[in-house]
Amino acid sequence: MAVFPMFIELEKEICLIIGGGKVALRKAEVLLDMGAEVHVISRRFEPELLKLQSGQKNRECCSAPIGNLECHEINEGPLAAAVWLEQNARKEGIGNVTMLICATDDERVNHQMVLWARKHGIPANSATNPADCDFYFPSVVRRGNLMVGISTGGRTPALSRMVSRQIQETLPDWYETLAETGVEARERIHQATSDLGERKEILVKVLRAALEDRGRLTEEDIDKIIRENRSGEEND
Repeated sequence: MAVFPMFIELEKEICLIIGGGKVALRKAEVLLDMGAEVHVISRRFEPELLKLQSGQKNRECCSAPIGNLECHEINEGPLAAAVWLEQNARKEGIGNVTMLICATDDERVNHQMVLWARKHGIPANSATNPADCDFYFPSVVRRGNLMVGISTGGRTPALSRMVSRQIQETLPDWYETLAETGVEARERIHQATSDLGERKEILVKVLRAALEDRGRLTEEDIDKIIRENRSGEEND
């Protein structure tokens, strides 16, 4: 099956996670880094999830999350989360849900919640059955605005994590600076010329120069490359 990789804006969007274990924790950390409003619904919670809720969890791999997380405790039963949502969603401020992630270790519970989500028009992901997924949750490597998503379509999540770790080790932290330089350069290039071909040519030159200096270029460096390129074009 061919799937299309797509990045979506999640800042301030409401995302639900059913289950409070280690899988839920990994999903929650990624969503929080994207600025999402995350609600975790479960019978019990990993201590790290509760620390995330209170802002106490020490996350050595990345900066402080920009989203918010709330944990909601429920009773037993395959549809306990659905019942809780029907009864409490409004008063808990849970509306216009962007996605639902079923992260329990019980395939029956996950399947029932996927059906509930589809009934309400909410895209769902199941950690236990790829056939129940409306979308796949990738492993993510991020360096500022530069982001890499790795997925096997839910078939071999362990492989996605292995590849993600390899990319983490290969992609230098200073690529975040490189990405910021690219944004700054693009804005300045757009001010200098309206020619699309010239814009692309200059941006490539700027990024190549930045790569040689661990991603760092000053505004003066960028402007110099723009002037030199434009001067060369005029002389031609």
